[in-house]
Amino acid sequence: MNLFSVKNRFPPQIHLFFVYDTSEPDQLPFPIHHYCVFDHHVNSSEKFVRDAFYSHIRPRSVNVLNLYDLVDELPDDVLFCFAVALVSETAFLRTACSEDLVYLSKFLKGHVLEDIFELILEGRVKDQEGFLRRLSKIQIVDNGVRIGIVECADDDEFLCAADVAMYPLSLSVLIGRMPWGVWVYCKKKLVQKVYSALGQFKKRKAGRIYETKDVETVLRAILEKFKNS
Repeated sequence: MNLFSVKNRFPPQIHLFFVYDTSEPDQLPFPIHHYCVFDHHVNSSEKFVRDAFYSHIRPRSVNVLNLYDLVDELPDDVLFCFAVALVSETAFLRTACSEDLVYLSKFLKGHVLEDIFELILEGRVKDQEGFLRRLSKIQIVDNGVRIGIVECADDDEFLCAADVAMYPLSLSVLIGRMPWGVWVYCKKKLVQKVYSALGQFKKRKAGRIYETKDVETVLRAILEKFKNS
């Protein structure tokens, strides 16, 4: 948004809502009317989609693949935005499939991957000394599954910790002590098992648990799930 000087603003009158990256009405911040839906998830609300003025839904790794197929011809700066979205949505290509990489080659045009990494990551860690100190105190639990526990000052620090630590330390799961709660990140092949272990936590969105800062309870729930499976 900074790169292209884009700002959020609500016009005085709204004639059509574009619902992007979800087809679940519960995910919307307020009730809407006269809307289109563009989504890539499989957990769609049939009634919400049926009531839409228009919908374009196809289960895939990232939504920009669907938009590219829908529009086909786009200027290079928009394609670069698509490339950024694809890289970030696939955890910096760690969960990318062959189709994603084919589309990425179409989106990049004259850019290289380093351009995307710089745009997303450069300068994101504000307190560098603090981050390195917190990262050096990472705890590792190895009991059926190798889990790291790290304290982070904000979301950017946690994502950087995942990039820096998970694979070199052979971690399958990383748990973050966050200012707002607990963040659980794991390898894609373990997502279903780990998220099912978090079912007892009600105020949760994917691996983010907002209702508690009790990391030990979260850790026990995950370890119990792996012990019984």
